[in-house]
Amino acid sequence: MTAAPHPTAPPAPRPLSLRTKAVLITALPILTLGVLIAAYLTAHNRAELSRISASVSYAVASLLGTTLDVTDLTQVSTQLRAAVAAPNVAFIDVQPAGDAPRAFISDEPQTDWLLRPQLDAALQAHPQETHFSWPDTRADAYRAAQDTLSPDAPQSVRDHLQAAQATLDATRGQPQTYEVTQLDVYDTPGGTRALRLPGQAAPPGERLFRLTIGVTLTDLTGALQRQLLTLLLACAITAATAALLAWLAARRVVTLLLAITHAAQQASLGQLRDPIHIPRRGRPDELSDLIGAIERLRVSLHLALTRLRPGGRP
Repeated sequence: MTAAPHPTAPPAPRPLSLRTKAVLITALPILTLGVLIAAYLTAHNRAELSRISASVSYAVASLLGTTLDVTDLTQVSTQLRAAVAAPNVAFIDVQPAGDAPRAFISDEPQTDWLLRPQLDAALQAHPQETHFSWPDTRADAYRAAQDTLSPDAPQSVRDHLQAAQATLDATRGQPQTYEVTQLDVYDTPGGTRALRLPGQAAPPGERLFRLTIGVTLTDLTGALQRQLLTLLLACAITAATAALLAWLAARRVVTLLLAITHAAQQASLGQLRDPIHIPRRGRPDELSDLIGAIERLRVSLHLALTRLRPGGRP
């Protein structure tokens, strides 16, 4: 009865070559440093954008909060239009505490009817959030409005909707990002007005209205993103260059090690007559010293074996 053969163990995984290790040791720290710097810059840029948007919002709120009369609709409309004409101001929402009507205006008044409900939904879902982003669906809204027109609708209305849709198709689906700041305006007992920022205690007096100011920093955000991409590209190029140099250096070392290994194998077979032929490139270094030591060892072994042989002949 023959014994069952023992199952052969799977071959051990081949370790990484010296060239691969050299490339990884050189490139990985550079790439890791680039990722860490990118993460830091992303957080820093986000904080800087929030600070800038808060400064812009507070400047606009300071102007409107001290002069705005929510009971005078003409004045409200005039002041809000002037405010949204300022750089980086995307929209302003005024919600009076009394019975005065709400006022909302953006830098693109023809789409206020779409932006306002999106803002309300976002603030209702995340009251404490100050960074809002949603895809641009204005072109779809105009297309839907055009589809609901009755057959006897004026041609001028159709032309207006088609022109607006054609204009907005260029930004369709692109994210619209806003930094939103909400401030309450109070009428203090001293006859002056005070602003209450989020998280601050309410000042004494009656709340007049709430200002919601949206700021878009598209140009600055684009510049910061380009800066971040440039940094990542520089890190990638540096890592690739360092990896290539490490691979070339490791290639030279591996080539010499293979040649030395072959010479040692020949010596183990007793072939000590011929000198070790290993190419030497560049200036002498530690590898050159190793090659010289092995060559001297070959000569010494060859002479020793020659003396031990009968007649002292090789």
